[in-house]
Amino acid sequence: MHYLRPHTVEAALAGLAERPRRIVCGATDCFAQPALVPARYEWMDISGIDALRGIARHDGTVRIGAATTWQAIAQTAWLPVALREAAAGVGSRQIRIQGSIGGNLCHASPVADGVPPLLVLGATVELASVRGVRRLPLGDFLLDRYRTALAPDELLVAITFRQPGEHDHTAFMKCTNRDGMALAVVSAAVHLRMAPGNTLAEAAVAVGGASAVPLRLPALEAALAGRRPSELAGVIDAASLATLTPIDDCRATAAHRLHLARLAIARAVNLCIEESGHDAAAA
Repeated sequence: MHYLRPHTVEAALAGLAERPRRIVCGATDCFAQPALVPARYEWMDISGIDALRGIARHDGTVRIGAATTWQAIAQTAWLPVALREAAAGVGSRQIRIQGSIGGNLCHASPVADGVPPLLVLGATVELASVRGVRRLPLGDFLLDRYRTALAPDELLVAITFRQPGEHDHTAFMKCTNRDGMALAVVSAAVHLRMAPGNTLAEAAVAVGGASAVPLRLPALEAALAGRRPSELAGVIDAASLATLTPIDDCRATAAHRLHLARLAIARAVNLCIEESGHDAAAA
């Protein structure tokens, strides 16, 4: 087994420039993949790089280091509600203390809890190498199940997004097959911006677990914009959700996943409307 544990970003990037290595931080996803036999890979453990941890905001932009744990995110009260709720629901407390937001994104699971909230926040990932830093919208970074746009010599160093304003509200809803610690069957995140006059100025909606990667739903977002809260339930109920491509497996049928997606969206929208102080739509 080959194992490298750098303590600076520069040392990590130099190691990746030499040859590809399997990067771990909290390593919580590795334990769930029996195929990842340690002796078959060269490993780079970035958990000792302090520069990759931390949550900061400057001029309205939030920056979260890739090695920041879910526990730290869940406990940062000024972060958007949807992201904090998703963080609080990741696994057990032991997983939240160990697991990182960057590892969640790079693992690229279709049911990754962190992805839908970051999608509706318009998040961007920062990818560093000895060649420099490039930035990608999160939706462009996630290519397929367990596949990303990360090059072999690159390291995900941070996630950034604009801090929502005072008229913005976010929510996250996770549907599981049992109470307590469980993977999502389907999840949804919503980001609503209210306008004067009790109407919805802008909406962002993302669903996880019902396609190869979590997806924004632009057609539904456009249909929701300009509506009054009392109209939102009807719009969601009539939406086709045709961009979603759920599968049948041991945890749910494709039809059930579509039903859960619609339900999760409606409940997340209601949470946002309730938080805004407007009358909630019936769901």
